[in-house]
Amino acid sequence: MTESRRFADAFADALEARGVGLTWLRDRLTQRGHTVSLGALSYWRSGQREPSRRVSLEVVDVIEDVLGLRPSSLSIHLRGRARSGPTPFDELVGMARRVGQDRGLVGEGEVDRIAFDLVVDVDHEGRVTQVGVTQIFVAAVEGAASVTMFVAPGVSTDGAAFGDPDVAETHLRAVSGCTVDGIVHVVDGISAATLRFDRPLALGESVATEVVMVPLTDEAATDAEWGAVAEQRLE
Repeated sequence: MTESRRFADAFADALEARGVGLTWLRDRLTQRGHTVSLGALSYWRSGQREPSRRVSLEVVDVIEDVLGLRPSSLSIHLRGRARSGPTPFDELVGMARRVGQDRGLVGEGEVDRIAFDLVVDVDHEGRVTQVGVTQIFVAAVEGAASVTMFVAPGVSTDGAAFGDPDVAETHLRAVSGCTVDGIVHVVDGISAATLRFDRPLALGESVATEVVMVPLTDEAATDAEWGAVAEQRLE
């Protein structure tokens, strides 16, 4: 039995014990200022998806209170909750780099990143509608053809997805300067997207790439934490 299934069972048992359904729970969460779709709650109850984002973990705490449960009686079953806190993103990226080198992911040896810009668009309700990432790279070797960008799990592309594409949380697509050449799992909490330039670069040649990430779920659209990181930091 997986960690996700144990959480799902505990969640389903709590609903049954209280004699309520997902619609009732969603309405009570809305009254407390937490907007969660029936689809997301259904995924959590069935075990198809587990709450993992910060905003979702906060919702789990509220669910425990709404259902009259002891604090942490549900969240204790979530993967990673046994740790004292979430692994810092910088630490995850460090692990991803080390694993990525072993797997032959394109690293900072081929390009230098000289500019990075991230723009988050939100609607009038504060929901994320799109996240745009623009980067400028300079080829450090002749024929540099691509670069790695680390992303969270649950990201799908037109050509590939990490995990079950039916439960993807975010869609990633290229706008200009590159194509997204698939996504692979690297370490827990981090996946890697390969941005392939429109053509190989000559030594010293620069290229600007633009990609956008569009939330596919309420959980992703209401997340307050968005970011993307390339293999190389800006110095």
